[in-house]
Amino acid sequence: MREERDYIFDEEDTFEIVQKYEDMLRQRKNFFFDVADFENIIDFYFNSDNAKRAAQAIDIASQIHPYSSEIQIRKAELFIIDGKFKQALKLLHFLVKVETNNAEVYFLKGQSHLGLNEFELAEKSFRQAISSFTEDRVDLLYRIASLYQEITEYNIAIRYLLYAYSIENNSLNINFELGYCFECIDEFDKSAKHYNLYLDINPYSSSVWYNLGIVYTRTGDFDKALEAYDYSIAIDPANSSAIHNKANTLATIGRYSEAIEELTELIKYEPENPRLYVSIGECYEKLCLYDKALSTYNRSIEIFPSYAEAYFGIGLIKLKTQQPNLALENINKAIAIEPENYDFWLGLARAKYEINRIDDAIDAYRQATLLNPDEPDAFIGMAETLLYKEAFADVEELYDEIAERFSETYPLKVICAAAMYLQNKPHKAIELLRGAKKIAPSAIDEFFSIVSIINDDSFVSRVKLL
Repeated sequence: MREERDYIFDEEDTFEIVQKYEDMLRQRKNFFFDVADFENIIDFYFNSDNAKRAAQAIDIASQIHPYSSEIQIRKAELFIIDGKFKQALKLLHFLVKVETNNAEVYFLKGQSHLGLNEFELAEKSFRQAISSFTEDRVDLLYRIASLYQEITEYNIAIRYLLYAYSIENNSLNINFELGYCFECIDEFDKSAKHYNLYLDINPYSSSVWYNLGIVYTRTGDFDKALEAYDYSIAIDPANSSAIHNKANTLATIGRYSEAIEELTELIKYEPENPRLYVSIGECYEKLCLYDKALSTYNRSIEIFPSYAEAYFGIGLIKLKTQQPNLALENINKAIAIEPENYDFWLGLARAKYEINRIDDAIDAYRQATLLNPDEPDAFIGMAETLLYKEAFADVEELYDEIAERFSETYPLKVICAAAMYLQNKPHKAIELLRGAKKIAPSAIDEFFSIVSIINDDSFVSRVKLL
């Protein structure tokens, strides 16, 4: 079996053959190339993603060498590239009878069956390919795994990769793909293991250090993530993705000044990226440096006048600096650009609340719940606003609708407990507070910050006993 795009001759010889072939085509001369020559010519076009030229070469080769299995295998491969899986299989069924031990034929059969979503037949063909080939089984297993990765069947890809790993555990390609596939199915410990095995062999891969940083970020191991990003950047100072992820990690752990330094460095490589200025603005906002935040948000708008996140950032600063009408103006601009952004509607609701347009605030929260019904923040905001409006029965009704979905979201229990108490339903309030306290002991203090209990020592005593 040939390895993937494994030329019979070296690259220079192949290029010379291709040039000779193309010269003769242009001159419309009769010519003869042997099967090995045509294999190299066709594979050259496959590698160049030039299916049209590959098809022409296959047609000519088939005329000159009509009984060559090698040329027919390339023809089957072309059918697969063109998505003509049934035609490929028809040809491959014939080739199997001629090339009974040719693993490439079985591999292509498996690829064709995958293209038709015939998974059991694909697996059978791949098993036949593996049993037919012993020379470089690792490469074959790698190629099969790659096909499953393309269709996001990562668990199946991992099975083939682990088989390859059991044969050759120091393969860079195998360890990288195992790291990537385990990352895709959220098995981060195994992913980190294989990325680290790769780096033990080749510690100078910026991309692998970057991937490892992502894994550590997702597991919350931020110190290791930052170290991985640092190695990635040291190897490739222009790795903008690593710089950006390092900045995001620093911001996540509250090291905003350092995050700003990294993002400012990144501007050297991406001076017209409006997202960078918004990210810097968000960090300045966290540091309460509102003037600097506004400056960077406005710079983002100068670069890209329709950048919604920048308007939203300005709106949030105006909220924090008690300018709710200006907040409303900018958040409305953001929503006009991105009307289905959940966070924007949350911000709009807060702005409406600040200018005492309570019903409008509730409507904005309701719109947010429609956009993202699996997030609790909008429901919490709506419940709080209804409580402020003294629409206690509405709070109870809302809670009943979503209690099961957000059974571990204790603020909803606290707000509903307040509504129950204020409706003179202390027993229900106690039950809700008991459930809230199991999730978060601070829930009781939050309840008392919402509701002023006057001349009801019995209720206070019962709450304290929870």
